[in-house]
Amino acid sequence: MSFTPARPITSPQTGIHKNLEKTVIKNFSNVSQKPIAEHNQAAFHQARERWQQLGQPSTILDSACGTGESSHYLANTHPDHLVIGIDQSIKRLENSNNRQLPDNCLLLRAECTDFWRLAEQAQWRFVKHTLFYPNPYPKPKHLQRRWHGDAAWINLLAISDTIELRTNWKLYADEFHHALCIIQTLNLSDNPNLSKVLSFCVENIQHTQYQPTQAVTAFERKYQLSEHLLWQVKATIK
Repeated sequence: MSFTPARPITSPQTGIHKNLEKTVIKNFSNVSQKPIAEHNQAAFHQARERWQQLGQPSTILDSACGTGESSHYLANTHPDHLVIGIDQSIKRLENSNNRQLPDNCLLLRAECTDFWRLAEQAQWRFVKHTLFYPNPYPKPKHLQRRWHGDAAWINLLAISDTIELRTNWKLYADEFHHALCIIQTLNLSDNPNLSKVLSFCVENIQHTQYQPTQAVTAFERKYQLSEHLLWQVKATIK
């Protein structure tokens, strides 16, 4: 089978976005008023029902899981946890490998930002939250489409005991890391509006080059074969 190497990510942006700090603080200061779509509500209720049926085990959330390969891996390596993989594409989730899932694995079509908001409203926290190879949105004008620039960044953090990002674009990892550091060092006395929403603290932030021993997504496999450098950012949230 022929293999076409993945192209390195190119961008006119050469460093951390000049508006990152302003965007992070702005998003923490505003509460989203966007209506939550019905299919996301339904997916969330399905996830809660499975969690309750299994006796409310510790749960791992695999956001933007694509074809669900990483969710399979997490379920097999954490058999005493429920693993929920969510992706907005039903086509990716209908991959033939998903016809038989481990009992502790659930794949759902849902938009991450709505699912995160619903989880925060329900005070449902995940012991591990994975974000593997998100769309980099390399154009500078698309900062707010990257997870750390999105209005739902606060929801993402509020529902996660630990988070793990993997990417093949160093700049994305740099920004994600920097956004976590911004939150870690926020002075609430200088930002009194944030004290109402900042009910957690970020600790143990790690930003490293990453060499997986086993590829857990198709992207990770392709980037390895293409000899791309991979990057990982991890943090604990309390």
